[in-house]
Amino acid sequence: MGTMIHDDNGGMPTDTSDEDRYIVPGLIRGLAILEGFSADNPEQSLAGITRDTGLPRATVFRLLHTLEAAGYLQRNAARRTFRLGNRVLRLGYNALSDRNLAEIATPVLERLRDQTGCTTHLVVREGIDVVYVVRCQGGTPENSLIGVGTRLPAHATVIGRTLLAHMPMADVVRLYDGYHFPTYTDATPTDLGTLVAQLEADRPQRSLASWGYFEPNVASIAAPVRNRAGIAEAAVNAICSLDAYDRAVLEDVVRVQVEAAAAEISAALGYQA
Repeated sequence: MGTMIHDDNGGMPTDTSDEDRYIVPGLIRGLAILEGFSADNPEQSLAGITRDTGLPRATVFRLLHTLEAAGYLQRNAARRTFRLGNRVLRLGYNALSDRNLAEIATPVLERLRDQTGCTTHLVVREGIDVVYVVRCQGGTPENSLIGVGTRLPAHATVIGRTLLAHMPMADVVRLYDGYHFPTYTDATPTDLGTLVAQLEADRPQRSLASWGYFEPNVASIAAPVRNRAGIAEAAVNAICSLDAYDRAVLEDVVRVQVEAAAAEISAALGYQA
């Protein structure tokens, strides 16, 4: 249940202290709405939030619209519900810093490297880029220039597509509206329509496999890492040179191992499949 907020006199008591007069009631109400979401109650409707907060329906509607526009809530139009968005979850993620996620992921990625011989990575998305935060060098030279801290365009990489595919498509459209799409290989999406179509095809997949998608000499398998709320906050991949593995082995054997590594990291972050 959410916190009850009495909306008499604008949601604040009339007998305020000197410090209370600096409080912004709308912010308090918005934060109370966000606090109403939990692992046991990840999605809520307008009617449910109105009931739990005790606020007027019109007030709740405006707050939800504002929080959605700012990226703190995501709307499920089919079910007419809301859930926490990437931005609110990233607040806590940024406060803890990438280092904590890296500490969780590194031993898993080291084991994945040892199992496959591939170089393994963990990335997070920042805007239209993916940023590499962990790299475990494998035993097969892939001639890749990627290192920790490398930023690559999300639309042009399979690991970036893995993260974009699990965003609300409306957010993807807003992110890339007016964007000039640089191309790196013949497979790179060249416009927003092509990217959206590719992501819609990617979305149902547990992982994505590429054969020279970004770097012509490199094969890659990527899978999303989900947080407690089920949102893809990061992704892992395994890469190798094209001649290191038969394609069928890469997609049928290595792919399963990458998916298992992503699932292990997700479970450590509190995600329950």
